[in-house]
Amino acid sequence: MPDIAPELLEQARKMCADPYMRDLVAQHAGLNGRAREALDCSIHPEDQMLLHSLRHHQDANAAFSQYFNVGLQQYRAFRQVWTLLGMDQRSEAAVLDFACGYGRLLRFLAPTLADGTIWASEIQPEALAFVKERFRVEAVPSAYQPEAFRPARRFDLIWVASLFSHLPDRLFHAWLARLKDVVAEGGAICFSAHDACLLPAGEEMPVEGISFRPFSENADLDGSSYGTTYVTEDYVRNAVRVACGDGFSYHRIPRGLAHEQDLHVIARHGELDLTVLGAFRYGPWGWVDERRFGPGGELFLRGWAASLDDGPVQEIDIRVDGVLHGCATGLPREDVQRAFDDPRLAGSGWVFSLPLDPQAESVLVEVTARDARGEAALLYAGIVRAALRAPGTEPGQPDAATSGRAWLARLRGFFVR
Repeated sequence: MPDIAPELLEQARKMCADPYMRDLVAQHAGLNGRAREALDCSIHPEDQMLLHSLRHHQDANAAFSQYFNVGLQQYRAFRQVWTLLGMDQRSEAAVLDFACGYGRLLRFLAPTLADGTIWASEIQPEALAFVKERFRVEAVPSAYQPEAFRPARRFDLIWVASLFSHLPDRLFHAWLARLKDVVAEGGAICFSAHDACLLPAGEEMPVEGISFRPFSENADLDGSSYGTTYVTEDYVRNAVRVACGDGFSYHRIPRGLAHEQDLHVIARHGELDLTVLGAFRYGPWGWVDERRFGPGGELFLRGWAASLDDGPVQEIDIRVDGVLHGCATGLPREDVQRAFDDPRLAGSGWVFSLPLDPQAESVLVEVTARDARGEAALLYAGIVRAALRAPGTEPGQPDAATSGRAWLARLRGFFVR
């Protein structure tokens, strides 16, 4: 994987510090008033999720867009679980963001939940120190061995994004058992995992229902304890029964996290009705595959967008230097249809071209997909420069590196911590 040029890191840092970009992210999170003002878009320089994205894209704009696109989707997923289960109606309900990384979710929780109700736990000391300082949350150190994790209280909702998708069988069971002991009465645990359908092509799932390999996007962690894991739904159900006993209800939200990892929710029988999670919505999704100046100096963009609940969206919003343009979808994208195994997405493609001043060296571009309910996804935000001109390139030709299943595969590992 290529190294990251210092100028890319500096460009990403400046984007995160830019008030305009912060307001754009806050707008897509639905934040207003004090919550919008309080949003902190700082990203730690060692945040593996941003670094991984920078290495893949070699483009600070794309990395910034992907980092926050995925973070916003996780926040929407969290808010739905939180509200559908009625946690928002409880006085001072406590949430634990377990294995929080450098706070991709916490930056959105801190401005929106009451002070003193958010706890964060992480095994990387520098990450835990960062989220405690930046997002003003209570910090609880994690541990490699579950029995060493001893928070001083219990929690109404324990949110665990992209930890169980990295655990071997022994720790998968052990962490379920440990977290079960620190969830409050009437509380729930929500954790994500890679389903067996995401196994690399040609690989078969072992009969036990779990496939673990000792490597991940985070080279700083012990591969024997933190690798890459795929599981079947039957494996998860059985793990919940073995680790937590028969007294727990279980609900699965397929691909509920970043439209990739499944969300698994468990709660003690009779304390919560998990069937309400059937109302979970995935929201719009998409990507901008190409963004450049064309041979004639025009801005050229190409991508796809759709609602994973309702199918096609009629058009997307594109702002160029603050001026809003509508762009119709409907172009063939069989690669996206295959990637999501959803025939409704076959016409999710779009192409946008806009003549520019011949002297223009750069433009600020924002691309947003909205569904019929007004739910929005930020697909891209950043500066497109004339240096990206591609003379002789035919607009609209698919970019194999970022289309369809290849794009979806590259998304794995960027997600959630």
